[in-house]
Amino acid sequence: MKTSLIAFFAWIAVASLALVTPARAALMLNAAGTSDGFTLTTFVGGYNAEYGPLAQGIAPNGNVITGSLLNTKIYVFNDVDGQTLASAVGSTSYTCTTSNCNFAMATAGGQVYGAQAQGGVYEHFANDGSFTPIPNLQAAGLLDNLGMWGDPINGHIIASSNRGLVEIDPVAGTFRVINASLFPDGVSVSADGTIAYVENGGTVQSYNIATGALLHTYSTGHSPDGTGVISGGSFNGDVIVNDNDGTVGLLDPVIGTFTIIATGGTRGDFVSPDLNNGTLFLSQEDQVARLSCGPGCSIGGPPPGVPEPATFGLLGAGLAALGLIQRRKTTGLRP
Repeated sequence: MKTSLIAFFAWIAVASLALVTPARAALMLNAAGTSDGFTLTTFVGGYNAEYGPLAQGIAPNGNVITGSLLNTKIYVFNDVDGQTLASAVGSTSYTCTTSNCNFAMATAGGQVYGAQAQGGVYEHFANDGSFTPIPNLQAAGLLDNLGMWGDPINGHIIASSNRGLVEIDPVAGTFRVINASLFPDGVSVSADGTIAYVENGGTVQSYNIATGALLHTYSTGHSPDGTGVISGGSFNGDVIVNDNDGTVGLLDPVIGTFTIIATGGTRGDFVSPDLNNGTLFLSQEDQVARLSCGPGCSIGGPPPGVPEPATFGLLGAGLAALGLIQRRKTTGLRP
């Protein structure tokens, strides 16, 4: 009898704790996301909110470079789902140099680049996660602000910097200012390299990369942050939006509609393309999720069948041009 009473009261204690302990949020596709053919998995999880809203890059050897804010380490993972921090194949410690030392990252020209947010130096990452400054940029007074993205056509970086929205040639160590008055978050680039989509003032905006002109402003009502553009498939040209309110949305920039495709997450922030397979990493406080749009399309990278530029010589430029011409012939481009 005594043993039974002890077991009974232990059960009551566990049940009571379950009633007062909030359940962990779980980012999940809703009916709209499922019917549209998206799939959602966990790339790295189990952070208990210690991971933070960080970005990812795809190293030349195919591994994924990312970070963890509270223990200030850059991690290297194999590109498979269902991992934890303990799964990392390597790590490199770093020192906070800004008030927000989350690393923004971008894969450009087959290399990984990044910078600590709000004032960090632009860095080039090696396969093992170690990093060195991109030459000339710091001397020229160029520092990071928030988001950045690799242009899938020419291998440049489109970044939000202390000088405004800029285009960086990371090989030459040079840059040009696209729009000196724009200091956005959530930067991404269209598959044809002509449009930058950014979060600015709680809206999603599109800008002409060549001229810096504002094209459109979209009010989604869901605290947008990171963005990634779909290429190929039935949603070609649409924009995935990772929201601070724990939702993920699909923006059609032609007609301006915004549809929630996933709910139940924590604080969504950076997104990064996985150029190995055309999926999109979605940062949450407690995990990095992976969103796929299915066969025949990719999110955040070049059009299907067109490789990310690995060199910046004449051959690389020619291949990019041929890929773009082929895409125009087969799928057409949205205005």
